[in-house]
Amino acid sequence: MQTHEEALRNLTVLDNQNSSCLAIYFKIIALPALVYLYFLLGFFGVLDFRVEIHSIVLIGLIFLVSLLFARHNAEFGACYFKHHHEDFRIELKQYIVKNLMKIGEHTKSNASFDSFVDEFSKRIRNDNYASVGAGIFPTMGILGTFISIAMTMPDFSSQTSEALEKEISQLLSGVGTAFYVSIYGILLSLWWIFFEKRGLSKFDKAIESIRQEVKGLFWTKEEIEQAYLKENLLHFEKIGSMFERLSSNDFFEKLSKSIEDKFELFDKMLSLEAESVRKGALHLKEGMEALSKSQEKQRNLGVLHGHILDALHQFNETIKALHVDIAKEREITQEANKKVVKTFEESVLKVTKELEESSKHMGSLHVKLTKQFIESLELFKNQADTNEVRPAPEVESLRESLRMIDAETEQIIKKLDALK
Repeated sequence: MQTHEEALRNLTVLDNQNSSCLAIYFKIIALPALVYLYFLLGFFGVLDFRVEIHSIVLIGLIFLVSLLFARHNAEFGACYFKHHHEDFRIELKQYIVKNLMKIGEHTKSNASFDSFVDEFSKRIRNDNYASVGAGIFPTMGILGTFISIAMTMPDFSSQTSEALEKEISQLLSGVGTAFYVSIYGILLSLWWIFFEKRGLSKFDKAIESIRQEVKGLFWTKEEIEQAYLKENLLHFEKIGSMFERLSSNDFFEKLSKSIEDKFELFDKMLSLEAESVRKGALHLKEGMEALSKSQEKQRNLGVLHGHILDALHQFNETIKALHVDIAKEREITQEANKKVVKTFEESVLKVTKELEESSKHMGSLHVKLTKQFIESLELFKNQADTNEVRPAPEVESLRESLRMIDAETEQIIKKLDALK
């Protein structure tokens, strides 16, 4: 079976035509143009044919309308359709692919070919112009005739018979030329109908040929019903074979065995799950015990940490007090040293003065000077002994506090070793 691409490629009716659509257009307007030319030759006196100016104007108006309507005649539309076969082929392919439906092993388009043709033909020509073309030309001809009669109608106001005969002859001549407009309109209507029916016949013939060539690409109502009936029969056969297998003893035996195996597997799963739950609870209990022990150790560490902080605080306070006492002792020692130095300087000055005063009596006063110098030295020694720094009670208290801190530190280290 050929595919939709092969079928569309083989549309012989859509081959390019040698005739041009412009030639078809001139063929449609050829008779109206020749008749109008005949009236123009009669108006200008080339032919022995009398035509009034108002008839020429009205016939020319109808001829202009025919030029506009010729584009929408079925003959021109059929030519336009054949010259645009490639657009038709491409759009038909897209239309078929868009509506593809698979039934069984076959895939076709579930759409209407006539709907696509109607939609495509609306773009070739305007159906509104085509529907009124056959009636507008005779209507315009009759209207032009009445306009011509109205324009040439005399007022019949003459009093003499000769003038009245002249007016009657004028009326008859105007009516004679006025009917040319109706004749031209009726002629154009017949000409339009001829080419309209001929073009519709060609178009319908081409569409019918295309329908026959692509009918294998579209699902028909009967084919869809037959395909669905065939598929339903296949389904019924499968269901029947399935029921046969279900109603056999082997199936029920296999089913019962499969159910028993599944129940055994389910019991194993339950037992494994219970064992896993028991082990999980045991691990959870051990974890809780380890956690409680860890919390107890953390509490002990907290207590030890508090003792250490207290001892460090007390040590800091003692160090501060020791620094204060040492500073005070340094001040006292400095004051005592200053006094000793001052006393020594005064003694030296005194001795110097006495030496100066008794330089003349050096020999006699030598013993006295020596004795006095010795006394000064003894006085300086005694003064230095009296100013010697004695151990203060605060220093003894500080030493006692240091000994206590060392003892507490040794106890804390022993407790930390026990916790490890």
